[in-house]
Amino acid sequence: MQFAAATMFPGDLYEAAHRFAADATATQAADLGADPGAAWRQAVAMGWPALLVDEARGGAGGTLADLGAVLEGCARHALDLPLVRRCAQAPALLMAAGSPAADAQLRALCAGGADLDLADGSALAATPLAGGGVRLAGTLRGVDAALPSTHVLVATPGHLLLLPRAALPPAATRHAGIDGRRIGDHPVSGLELPAAAVLQTGAAADAAAAAAQGLATLATALEMAAALGASIEHCIAYLTTRVQFGVALATFQVLRHKVVELYVDYEAASVLLARLVADTVASG
Repeated sequence: MQFAAATMFPGDLYEAAHRFAADATATQAADLGADPGAAWRQAVAMGWPALLVDEARGGAGGTLADLGAVLEGCARHALDLPLVRRCAQAPALLMAAGSPAADAQLRALCAGGADLDLADGSALAATPLAGGGVRLAGTLRGVDAALPSTHVLVATPGHLLLLPRAALPPAATRHAGIDGRRIGDHPVSGLELPAAAVLQTGAAADAAAAAAQGLATLATALEMAAALGASIEHCIAYLTTRVQFGVALATFQVLRHKVVELYVDYEAASVLLARLVADTVASG
């Protein structure tokens, strides 16, 4: 039994991400006290947050397939970085907003002057103020508690907002997210933001949030498929070398059947996702 997962998005970007993730995870495993932000700063230096942004706004002008290559290379090593949030969803949200204020933040992001996190604003109420600002009340959920950021992008019903990280009150609770990262929930009461912090309003803000969420869903699925391929490789290698009752585990029929089921799931997912990305790129 031998298996090597086929690369969905081969090329230089995949190879660079694969090597980077291998080195970063090896460093984390060797030194549990290593700076958790070192790998992220290196990812920023490689321009990954600006990968999807068009060249006119200072970005790399990459495609969804380029993003897929980065996500795949890193996911094969289970690298603990918020690539979907900060390299896919946040820039997509700004691009979809289509306002001068959002474009200015995109340029700052691409120039390295801003490091944007993204949090859940569905439990926040934004009350308009005179002059175009808003007053916030409720709970800002899912702020990254492990890595620093300069600002937090927040989509509330009818508003797309940019909050300075330093303006947030302390987190009331901290817990592990679905990806294992430490996140915080911040209670907000009476926090006032100026008009410059309001990037978009109304139906346009809601449409931008929906578009960015769709991209984040697809990006997460790409990570899952890549991680599954790597997991099957490790599983088959273990079954081939591990001996039980004097024979390799790979000879047990029930285990072979389970591996085949995983393999079929992986092949179906990877082929469908690669086709979806290719069709999306071709359609512009």
